[in-house]
Amino acid sequence: MNTIPSHRHPFSHSLRPLALLVPLLAIATSAVANEVEEVVVTATKRDQRLQDVAGSVTVITRLDAINNLSDIAAQVPGFTVLDAGSRNPSSLTIRGLRFDEVGDNDFGGDGGSVATYVDNIPLQGFFVPPQFTLKDLQQVEVLRGPQGTLYGNASTGGLVRYVTAKPDLSQSYVRLGAGISQTAESDDLNYDTDLVVNSPLTDTVGLRLLLSQTENQGFIDNPYALTGPTKDINDDKTEAVRLSALWQATDAFSLAGSYHYQKVNVDDRQAANEAFTGDEYQASHRFPQFMEGKWHLYGIDAEYQFDTATLTASVNRYDYETVTASDQTDLFLSYYDAGSGYFSSYDDFIGVGAGNVEVKKDSAEIRLASDNDQPLRWLIGGFYSQDDLDVLIADFLPGFADFWEENRPLDLDYIATQSETLKEFSTFGELSYDLTAQWEVTLGARHFRYDDKLDSCYALFPLEEGETEIPLDCSASDDVQTGTLGKFSTRYRFTEQHQAYFLVSEGYRRGGANLVPAGAEDYAAYDPDTALNYELGTKTAWFNQRLLVNAAVFYMDWKDIQVQSYIEDFRATVNAGDARSQGVELETKAILSDRWSVNLGYSFTEAELTETVESITGSYENAYSGDRLPGSPKQQWNLGVSYAQPIGEAALDASLQLSHIGDVYTALNDEFYNYSRLDAYTTANARINVSLRNWHFGAFVTNIANERGVTGIRTDEFYGERGQFEYVTRPRTVGVSARYQF
Repeated sequence: MNTIPSHRHPFSHSLRPLALLVPLLAIATSAVANEVEEVVVTATKRDQRLQDVAGSVTVITRLDAINNLSDIAAQVPGFTVLDAGSRNPSSLTIRGLRFDEVGDNDFGGDGGSVATYVDNIPLQGFFVPPQFTLKDLQQVEVLRGPQGTLYGNASTGGLVRYVTAKPDLSQSYVRLGAGISQTAESDDLNYDTDLVVNSPLTDTVGLRLLLSQTENQGFIDNPYALTGPTKDINDDKTEAVRLSALWQATDAFSLAGSYHYQKVNVDDRQAANEAFTGDEYQASHRFPQFMEGKWHLYGIDAEYQFDTATLTASVNRYDYETVTASDQTDLFLSYYDAGSGYFSSYDDFIGVGAGNVEVKKDSAEIRLASDNDQPLRWLIGGFYSQDDLDVLIADFLPGFADFWEENRPLDLDYIATQSETLKEFSTFGELSYDLTAQWEVTLGARHFRYDDKLDSCYALFPLEEGETEIPLDCSASDDVQTGTLGKFSTRYRFTEQHQAYFLVSEGYRRGGANLVPAGAEDYAAYDPDTALNYELGTKTAWFNQRLLVNAAVFYMDWKDIQVQSYIEDFRATVNAGDARSQGVELETKAILSDRWSVNLGYSFTEAELTETVESITGSYENAYSGDRLPGSPKQQWNLGVSYAQPIGEAALDASLQLSHIGDVYTALNDEFYNYSRLDAYTTANARINVSLRNWHFGAFVTNIANERGVTGIRTDEFYGERGQFEYVTRPRTVGVSARYQF
């Protein structure tokens, strides 16, 4: 493992570009009045200037170069997205809080430590859709560190919130957009089209519509497919519809509603098996491992402004269904067969894994918040949610029953069902008081209670000869937990442009129930895990708001960590020890002149176990104090340079964005089967735009150096040489776009 750099080392490199900016800013300040754009944060459940938030927050408002979560993470220190393509949800990690292996991610999890919201709609914590369509957004907000008092479950590491564009009652317009691009290693073109319609129906009622379709062509070839060599197997297509309505009934009362629909079809994994095929972009499985997913989001928000406070109520639903197929052949041949010849004696043997997941989450929240212009500010609220989860998983062995003359209905080898209902109720509040004109103190708390009911069944095949009914082995469990979280922060304004804060915050992931075999009842339920964060930061502006410098140091204790493991052949969540994460984060934005601007971000994170846990779930896997947490790079940085130039009636702007993700480990240590080191990689993206009257033209290049980053793996230990693979980043893509508004 790498040695830990000293604290002076990362700062010495990070501040060199900043030091070069200072004389440029000093020269330019007197000549140009431009300043860094003021940004308002809404994820704190009251409107606040970004610079006034006592915590680490990044807000991205320029979204023309944002296509996926990886593009967002490339601009946020301490936020890591290991891109697995469109088939599987990408792993989200903030400040290193991840324990699960960075593997195939076929069960749809994202680690569960980063909460995701679309406006006020929470997405269910484990089966999150692979990608949300990042179009027609107002901004994206990323909050680092636990957000448990305001957001509750699954926000131990932080929060990502997509703020969609709302109907504009002041004007009507239609915006048409289209793009075309070519990805290296692909034979076909990518297409991207969208339509935005904004229409005020009256002075107080408006509608907004988004229609979008994106087609990304594959770049992975599979010369080993049973149907013959196949090129560009990992095509994906996403269709999206978003309809928003706003009724501004009076100056004090508004009612807003939204509906989001998204359908995703992915032909295969964004994964290659170079060790087996000898080619960086070739796969070796036998048949397409597709994914079809569709989801609906419904949201209604009502807001009433009293004389000194605002009442907000939200009612939401999240509805998601996905169907997947996977090649399990090599698991049977390499692991289950164990040299017996039982499976391998059938020359045409294949194993087909199939999964169907249906998730519904209904939630409601009501809160009352005082206005910001008072020395004593407060917020109080209540939250209720119900998650209903239905899962069907099965392994099929086509033709195998006939070969051995066995009783296998539908060629089944294994089938399992799981139905789960999780109900949660929380109350929360915050109280802020200005001790002086410069000094603010905030206290917050959240009390939660949840009830998790799980019913599950499974069956193994073949059946006895003549047996007609499938003998299901079923179990049920019910887990009820309560808890209370706290928050403390204090902020001191030395001047209007220079302030410092200290923050103590908590977060948690709810516990729950497991499907376990007979004799393993001790693992039928698992407890919540919690994170306690200590953070000291500064937020400063210099040279008449032309330079912003925000920095934070943090230390986090993570207790009773939840980890995905196996009890015999049953996948289960268990609690396994404690960890800590500590580090530094730096963000700067600078206006060098009326044409040039620069942004720079850096993070150093040391996330490791602080407790040794032997024989997790009775297996051979041991976790040791000092083990580095999976999926957590020690160092990340990003650098962006932008240029803007008026040309007659037209306007030109160009940008270059560099981002670096340090090396990560896929598991805690080499006793875990999926343990490997993923090398660091750096990507560079560039874009140039020209706007003329109602037209907007763009040209772009992503992954300029054609860097092949590996973002997740499946090793050969259980699946053999042919069944292993690596998730890889998309190669260099070059494209053009056009947009017209009328």
